[in-house]
Amino acid sequence: MGGAVVDDGPPGVKAPDGGWGWAVLVGCFVITGFSYAFPKAISVFFKELIREFNVGYSDTAWISSILLAMLYGTGPLCSVLVNRFGCRPVMMVGGLFASLGMILASFANSIIYIYLCTGVITGLGLALNFQPSLIMLNRYFNEKRPLANGLAAQRKVKRSQRKSRRGTIH
Repeated sequence: MGGAVVDDGPPGVKAPDGGWGWAVLVGCFVITGFSYAFPKAISVFFKELIREFNVGYSDTAWISSILLAMLYGTGPLCSVLVNRFGCRPVMMVGGLFASLGMILASFANSIIYIYLCTGVITGLGLALNFQPSLIMLNRYFNEKRPLANGLAAQRKVKRSQRKSRRGTIH
């Protein structure tokens, strides 16, 4: 059951280092942006969630905590699914889960429901998109793989640099 996730495609097929791979890279860039930005964007609704559900600050903070735990904690499950079914089907299911979680969360009438929908379902969906997207770059890039990985993660780097210039990161 162990082992590393390797999605190199059929044996003997060389990565094209471009072509359709650039479109895949743009998709990875978008997925990375959503995966890192969405847990932080919940803070925009913090005061409204506290007021709407009549809960405390720490109860509301659990939403992004559960989402991040699902995003990073389901890596082993994601790698098993990618090894068994491949990147594309796993990413399609992840997109459905992320969408379903957000749609269901819009009907929430308690904070527990938000934990389940936004934290668990959307977090699992983002994980099933984020991790295979990085694996997918290996199929399309060989010699330019460092460049592709750097560009896919560029959004996270840019935000970290802006924060460090303002003095919020020590």
